[in-house]
Amino acid sequence: MYFTFNNEEARFPVYNFNNYSDYNTYYYTMHAEIIEKKKNILTVKRTETTLSSHYTSDVYSKSQSTCATMCLLHDKCCVASFSDESSICRLDRTENCCVATDIATGWNVMTRNQYVPMTCAGCISFGNSVYSIIEDLTEWEKAKGNCKCQGGDLLELETSEENEFIKNEVRTLNTGVDAYSIGGYNFNNDNDMEWISKPNQVRPFSDMAPGQPNDPIDQICMGMWRVYDFRWTDHYCDYSAP
Repeated sequence: MYFTFNNEEARFPVYNFNNYSDYNTYYYTMHAEIIEKKKNILTVKRTETTLSSHYTSDVYSKSQSTCATMCLLHDKCCVASFSDESSICRLDRTENCCVATDIATGWNVMTRNQYVPMTCAGCISFGNSVYSIIEDLTEWEKAKGNCKCQGGDLLELETSEENEFIKNEVRTLNTGVDAYSIGGYNFNNDNDMEWISKPNQVRPFSDMAPGQPNDPIDQICMGMWRVYDFRWTDHYCDYSAP
């Protein structure tokens, strides 16, 4: 099992339009606000396109920037692709950030760096963050990738209050699992661990179990373990947390 979390502040406002051509008109009024934000919230992969399916819509777009804005304003779009040659913008509406792509000259794929799916069954919230406890037997690295596909990241705890909230949630669930993977990693193979999004920063607080971490060379991934009342420990990255 593992956690994914998202920051609600990353969500763009959602607007309803009668048709996709309205996006191009509305784009100009939103341009000044969005163009600066897009620099930080979109990743572009060149010479790739998303595959067409019944979850995609191909619409006309004047530019790649306009196509990106269409996706940002669509509550179910995390990925879009744009063709310079045909001016086609392909919007994917699967609420998934890891859709299948293919090599395609003249196309670019744009993916949101942060995304909160509209349908998040079983999600819980604390402050500005939304969490999903995912019951999936998988290794730490794959869990991290799965979280990215759902628009989130492995859990990184910033305050003791947030930490206690999460611990109380998993105690209440009482699933009987041994551990939950979270986003800590031992980058320096020392007696401390860092959050994966801040490898050069000291964590703001710690809830490491007594004697942990105890193997900074081989056990470099972090989890919350039942045997320690869900305090943090290091463990082997290839351990599949049930």
